[in-house]
Amino acid sequence: KYQLPPITPTPEESTEMAKIMNDVNTLVDEMTLKIVLGTEPVDSFEKYVEKMKSVKIDRAIEIEKAALDRYNKR
Repeated sequence: KYQLPPITPTPEESTEMAKIMNDVNTLVDEMTLKIVLGTEPVDSFEKYVEKMKSVKIDRAIEIEKAALDRYNKR
């Protein structure tokens, strides 16, 4: 019900998106493991969000939004 349509970024956006998402996925995997194992407290979520922003998650969202906007203009 809430899936994105089949959107496609430009080749340049795709390259940038791949690099950003690689960093994001690595961070998510590391933080999930730390939280589950208890080496990182759950209440450090704000710090986790800041780390996400430092790996340019906002830019990844912009790229997805631009691709969606192009899709919607079809």
